[in-house]
Amino acid sequence: MIELRAYQPAHLPTLLTLTLPEDQQVFTSTPVQVLARITGDPNRKPVTILDGETPIGLFLLCVGEHRDKYLPEPDPAAVALTALSIDPARQGQGVGFTAMGLLPGFVRENYPAAQRLILAVNQRNHTALRLYARAGFVISHTRDGPAGPQWVMECALPPGEGMERPVSSG
Repeated sequence: MIELRAYQPAHLPTLLTLTLPEDQQVFTSTPVQVLARITGDPNRKPVTILDGETPIGLFLLCVGEHRDKYLPEPDPAAVALTALSIDPARQGQGVGFTAMGLLPGFVRENYPAAQRLILAVNQRNHTALRLYARAGFVISHTRDGPAGPQWVMECALPPGEGMERPVSSG
């Protein structure tokens, strides 16, 4: 069963073994690369994708400057998803789609004031674009990224318990 869990040091030995196919290395980072650059940063939260108790992927949830660099102006109601990587042996099996389906609940638990998720995807990364579109993300704007133009995509979070629901007009 696929599950999202806040990264724990016990996940590290398995995450150290995860690599990326060469064609994906330009678009994202391995878990080892991600974990090495975020040590001690409270604005970037690593999240492990588990199958049972076995780590099979990792991504970051970011706020503050790490979120705002994707936006035309700061938005404290948004949380950014970055650096998604999934074990190549598990790609194409619905793991990414399942993880994206679990993401709103995970974000709601960890960032109760969040109203939307954002992410940036390289315009050449058609596989990731399809995944995010299937998961409900829509393109909001473009930006220049480290490996070329990116689409910034967003997905509204369903209102959480105790949060006001928008009132429809009409």
